[in-house]
Amino acid sequence: MSAMILCDALVASMRANARATISTPRETRSFAELLLAADATAQALEQTLPGPRSRVLVTAPNSPEYVSLFLALLAGGHLPVLADPILARDEVDDLIRGCGIDAIVTSAPDTDLRCAVATEALALDHRHWLHAADHRGPRPTLAEDTELGRLTSGSTRTPACIEFSGRAVISAARTWAGAAGLSPSDTSLCYAGLYNGLAFNTTLIPSLLVGANIVLSPAPPTAGSLIRHVRAFDPTVLVAFPAAYELITAFPSERVGDDLRGLRLLLSSAAPLPAATAAHIESIARPICNYYGIAEVGPVTIRAEDDDEPDSLGAPLPGVAVESREIADGTKVIHVRTASMGTKYLNYPGELERQITPDGYFTTSDTGELTDGLLRLRGRTNQRLNIAGRKFGADSIRSAVLEFPGVLDCHVTQVTTPSRRDCVGAVIESRAALDITALREHLRGRIAEFKVPEVVLTTDCLPRSTSGKPRTADITAMLAETFTAPTTEDA
Repeated sequence: MSAMILCDALVASMRANARATISTPRETRSFAELLLAADATAQALEQTLPGPRSRVLVTAPNSPEYVSLFLALLAGGHLPVLADPILARDEVDDLIRGCGIDAIVTSAPDTDLRCAVATEALALDHRHWLHAADHRGPRPTLAEDTELGRLTSGSTRTPACIEFSGRAVISAARTWAGAAGLSPSDTSLCYAGLYNGLAFNTTLIPSLLVGANIVLSPAPPTAGSLIRHVRAFDPTVLVAFPAAYELITAFPSERVGDDLRGLRLLLSSAAPLPAATAAHIESIARPICNYYGIAEVGPVTIRAEDDDEPDSLGAPLPGVAVESREIADGTKVIHVRTASMGTKYLNYPGELERQITPDGYFTTSDTGELTDGLLRLRGRTNQRLNIAGRKFGADSIRSAVLEFPGVLDCHVTQVTTPSRRDCVGAVIESRAALDITALREHLRGRIAEFKVPEVVLTTDCLPRSTSGKPRTADITAMLAETFTAPTTEDA
């Protein structure tokens, strides 16, 4: 069995900070209580999982017990693979086959996941149930020092499982804690799922290592709940996607300004922060700090409060190297090297390694440059969709659409509604009328709900260039017109 570096570090810190807490709006657990719960869960896992290094897909929402489950898996020498709880059945099936998953943890005893064997689920605690996975095929080999799996779908057709060593996870957390000045006196109010890099790298692991308090939201915030949570828990750090900060602008400034001024750090990441939102929050409280991180490499930059460059994502964090290098077509692409980089994709052998340069830099999909020590992004080399902080490629959606009867071709892209909300749009080439309701039902069985196109148009011929490639600009314009012109299509 490989060394349990991550587990040992977390347990030692939590014992030293036993009174620190993890809370939701309805419950609070101390680090000491979570360690005791982890011991009980570890015993249950030992009686159920096939052995050490079992691969367990965790698909559950935020809760204090999520942390004790995570610790129990690490303590048993197993591989927790942290995933979005709304993965579709087909996506779970792909992960089971591609990663050799042994079991799945869900938040309900009954599940419609076809991959689970027909045995009674094991209750690990009052929030989590373990389902044995019906996998009998070959399994890819784990790297010797792998202790954690986290998912990304940026450059692969289906979600890829990134293998991380314990040293890499700890490096990411300590780098962030140092840059953010995180200490035991802090309380972070986090509005991201613990499986997500924003929460995992800036809140969960750093807070456990330094003994800071955590407040988790089990669901996306509303404008009212966000302010209520700030008033109830008196946090010092707010971690959220841009959409949460936009909600705050709906409140009269005099009602929320005092509440926000009690926070020492407002952190945003995963999507562009609208300039008007940033300006409003700064006028009533303090500037929002943008955080730039990459799933495969961890935290990269943070924009300081005194950074007055509007297009800057801040300076590289200590120990992080960032370079802008030209590729064959002259485009300047961001390359990053950190001590927190993932080792490989478990279910896509060789794919991550191909993105690493001979001198150890990860080749990102972002274009831009580092000027005057500050990172500025200009675009992407291969377009990914970014819906409410969830980043994913369009290929998985397109593949699922092409399986539907009558579809000849499809182009999927991101569109923005008149209310400035981003959503998934698709233009489908078909010679016959399509039942859009049936199409969406078909997709919900194959991809996560947030990937199902909200805006759908059909056409007898996709706009194409002379080389036969879809004309993205024309397709985006077609989808945008659905918001201003009447249409007979189901959009």
